[in-house]
Amino acid sequence: MNLKEFLNSLIGKIVIVSIGNPLRGDDAIGSYIAKEITNKINAIVIDCEDSPERYLGEILQNNPDTVIFIDALEMKAEPGSIIFLEAEDLKRIEVSTHRTALKLCADYISKNLNSRIIIVGIQPEDTNFGADLSKKVLEAADTIKALLISHINSK
Repeated sequence: MNLKEFLNSLIGKIVIVSIGNPLRGDDAIGSYIAKEITNKINAIVIDCEDSPERYLGEILQNNPDTVIFIDALEMKAEPGSIIFLEAEDLKRIEVSTHRTALKLCADYISKNLNSRIIIVGIQPEDTNFGADLSKKVLEAADTIKALLISHINSK
């Protein structure tokens, strides 16, 4: 999915689900974005940290048209690279960090709701315990933050 397709898919009631471990450097990027967009966007923002499965009930209760997962994904790409995926793409490509949790959550939502599920992945640079967010990953996060706020709020 390219950027234009991603932006065009942001329709109806939107739930943004951010994933990341706040103690593991760039792995926390989903949580960082959640904090940055909460109360600034016309969408429901849920910061799941590293346990998205614990928030499935809340996601389902909101009955969204579109669910956006934001997570650090190991894609063997340059740090800060951004990828936009449909849920079914998780079966075909090789990415990791929370891939299993992402796939299970996406499958569960698909079985219970008629929502479009999109994954926004950012290639981390450093996910070591105690590391800070890296400059390239923060720049990517700020790009995503600006895109989401401007595009969703303009609808």
